[in-house]
Amino acid sequence: MRYIIGSGPAGVACAYALVQKGLDVTIIDAGLELEPQRREVVEQLSRNQPQEWDAARLNFIRKGMAIESKGVPLKLIYGSDFPYRETDKYIPIVQAGVESNPSLAKAGLSNVWGAGVLPFLQSDIAQWPIAIADLAPHYESVLSFMPFSAIKDDLESLFPLYGSNYQKLCPSKQAVALIEDLKLNQNRLEAQGFKFGYSRLAIRTQPNANDFGCVYCGLCMYGCPYGLIYNTSSTLEQLKQAKNFNYIKDVVVEKIVESNGSARIVARSRITDESLNFEAEKVYLACGVLSTTKIMLESLQAYDRVLSIKDSQYFLLPFLRYRNIKGVVNEKLHTLAQVFIELFDKSLSEHTIHLGIYTYNDLYLSFIQKIVGPLYPLFKIPTEELLGRLMVIQGYLHSDLSPTISVRLEKNSSESTSKLILSVNQNNLTRKVIRGVIAKLLSQQKYLKGIPIPQLLRIAKAGRSFHSGGVFPMRLNPSDFESDILGRPLGFQNVHIVDATVFPSIPATTITLTVMANAHRIASNS
Repeated sequence: MRYIIGSGPAGVACAYALVQKGLDVTIIDAGLELEPQRREVVEQLSRNQPQEWDAARLNFIRKGMAIESKGVPLKLIYGSDFPYRETDKYIPIVQAGVESNPSLAKAGLSNVWGAGVLPFLQSDIAQWPIAIADLAPHYESVLSFMPFSAIKDDLESLFPLYGSNYQKLCPSKQAVALIEDLKLNQNRLEAQGFKFGYSRLAIRTQPNANDFGCVYCGLCMYGCPYGLIYNTSSTLEQLKQAKNFNYIKDVVVEKIVESNGSARIVARSRITDESLNFEAEKVYLACGVLSTTKIMLESLQAYDRVLSIKDSQYFLLPFLRYRNIKGVVNEKLHTLAQVFIELFDKSLSEHTIHLGIYTYNDLYLSFIQKIVGPLYPLFKIPTEELLGRLMVIQGYLHSDLSPTISVRLEKNSSESTSKLILSVNQNNLTRKVIRGVIAKLLSQQKYLKGIPIPQLLRIAKAGRSFHSGGVFPMRLNPSDFESDILGRPLGFQNVHIVDATVFPSIPATTITLTVMANAHRIASNS
């Protein structure tokens, strides 16, 4: 039996490949799920069209999500924080200058991700021991079972679509106007290193027997009532139909002991706290960087050994367009990233700088209403003028330009669970590059038809992007605390790390598609 630990993106992609090979596979998972009360509300909403939705139910699933002066707080799903629960008990973490969260949820952080799916560029992984050519067939395999919305445009010259299994998601009016202006000035912008196109998202847009398809209700940031934003639970349910697949939940893995050509998984029940053991032919770790790192350090008994997590720096930058698009408050639209801009400027970075453009969503309006308070009716018209111009850029940098995170496992004899200790190591280039990005946008405002607002820039703490990894990086000839190209840490033969913990670096473009492709690659070749 081959065991996979974790049911997030890496776990299901790994399982998919192994099941297709005809191997016996079991996923072990802590498996926390949405509370029954909230699930019932979501199911009630999913049975109806938006015009039939009850306001009380909508407010219930929106609760807890808001924009604050420091940016967007931790993202909830249907008003619930279940993706982050119980980590203090099982994965206790002390953080200094770091803001990162593991997940014990069924489907992991795919419950709350932004659904962006761009592949990596060869130039951004030039120092990896594998190449894009090694990942390409696995990008195709992942996109064969993951719903995918895309539009053929100029991004394809650098970022292939890897197949034809994609649907169209209608962009917002603000996004259409932005792309129109960018195309009018395409030659000038490309000469300055700008490559742009509509976003690519893991969303199913078309209806099926159980839902209406995308109705552009604007609830994406809170959770899609129809479940159209890809969550790995859907692939997990498909896998359960296979005779050679099994899923065991409510299990928290502590360590792995390898001997005599097999591996023993040491775990405990999340329900009864009893000790559990599983004998495995092979083990695939797919828990996410923090959980996987803790399991590996515990397995190696490497207490107080300081290692490094690589991270992609995340920042938020409001952008104000000259052109006002009327009626955005009442527009039917999706509220995930609408446009991708990839910036290539060697004076700033040897690597891609990724800018995801978000147009109107009702969190902007509620933030303004909170600031203005009871005087909002007096400001209604200027507010709508502002919202018709306002966009928000979510920017990401390559890990070479980002802080790193020191991580060590601290054993505490008075407590049952060891602690991860995280601290930030700032990178002197980070703020310089972000300032350079802002200056670049300002210098091209004539062609972008808008300006960034640097006074409202928010640079997130290390780890906040959730684009992290690299603690046991893949090498052709691994040393201690490194892995081979099949994700096997030095000293292990039957343990494979298949999540971003083995990425030698973290490119700026969206991470999940490559996490899944690499997990599929390792599973296919092991």
